[in-house]
Amino acid sequence: MIKKILFFLGLFLILFAMLSWSFDALGIIDIKATVSNIANSTPVVKDYVITQEELDTLKEENSSLKSTVSEKDGQIAELKVQIEDLNQELAEREEHFADLESEYQALRTEEDKRETRLEKIADIYRRMEPEAAAAVIQELEDNLAVEILSRLKEDQAALIFESMPQQQAAQFISQLGLE
Repeated sequence: MIKKILFFLGLFLILFAMLSWSFDALGIIDIKATVSNIANSTPVVKDYVITQEELDTLKEENSSLKSTVSEKDGQIAELKVQIEDLNQELAEREEHFADLESEYQALRTEEDKRETRLEKIADIYRRMEPEAAAAVIQELEDNLAVEILSRLKEDQAALIFESMPQQQAAQFISQLGLE
């Protein structure tokens, strides 16, 4: 007996749903509005049913949130472009810095070699007699002569200056800043 009741109840619900859908599709009855009115008038159910005003408010809020998300997505895209530009600029600067560093190292190596050569030349002049050293230094370019003289001890340079003409010695002393 219970099976028959359940069967007819299920059949009734199916037929009722089909009939309601048909009336709604044909425009005879607005099922959504009718169900909403019935639900809003039922005391327990109305607490769980959303009114059209609430639905409209939620739709507006959703639309506002979507536009905010869209704006934020645009800002994110702009920031990503800025990040890419800054990363590219950073890479260029790092490359430029690496070039400058290698150029500096090359110049430093060249300067070290030059210093070594000048030190060897200065050693040669240290071992020479002051008159011979003065004669050779007078024939050198002024800058090279000053570089060599600056590497000699003061007493060695003084002996060489004594062996030079006074005018040339004064010029070298002036360039050395020993006035």
